[in-house]
Amino acid sequence: MKILIGFMFCIILSGCAANMAANGQNGPDLNQVKQQYSRAEVEQFLGLPISETTMANGHKVAIYDVEAKTDPSIARAAGHGALDLISLGLWELVGGPIEMYNGRRQQVKASYDSKNRLVDLTKLNRTVL
Repeated sequence: MKILIGFMFCIILSGCAANMAANGQNGPDLNQVKQQYSRAEVEQFLGLPISETTMANGHKVAIYDVEAKTDPSIARAAGHGALDLISLGLWELVGGPIEMYNGRRQQVKASYDSKNRLVDLTKLNRTVL
């Protein structure tokens, strides 16, 4: 009976990492943010900045911390699923944190002109856990 309960518990736990890999992460699509967008329009996509600097020419540079968008991966999901079955669900102790890290946060730099219109938007190499 204990083995059956343990097996059912493993079945219930399994699939979390596979599900995260199959669905990807829903961060903002930076391709939708266009030049000449107003600052308010940019902040609808990215949220409020974590820092802001005003340059001597009146232009502003803002740094945003956003959830990185990751594409779904059927291969990664199948790998997690197979390892879940082989380990009777114990793989979730490793696979879950791997997928959570895979959906880490990304910093984005936005440059605005003196009229608060977007001039440039770039991803920074720094990732935030």
